[in-house]
Amino acid sequence: MKSLNDLKINEETTILMIKNNNLKRRLMDIGFVSGAKVKLILKNLGDNMRAYKIKNTIIALRVNDTQNIIVKEN
Repeated sequence: MKSLNDLKINEETTILMIKNNNLKRRLMDIGFVSGAKVKLILKNLGDNMRAYKIKNTIIALRVNDTQNIIVKEN
């Protein structure tokens, strides 16, 4: 299984599922739902953060959280 954490800069993929239920509730409110397209914009934001583009919005997520977001393998 490939996680959001495995993306390369400018790689786009589709979210399949979020494994952690607490994280799932929080991320669903900002568009991280099954079937949504997401793209890695920046890797090194400091404090283990990465920036992703989803639904024309840039969102920063912790690396630990991105490991729980399963995405489609290209």
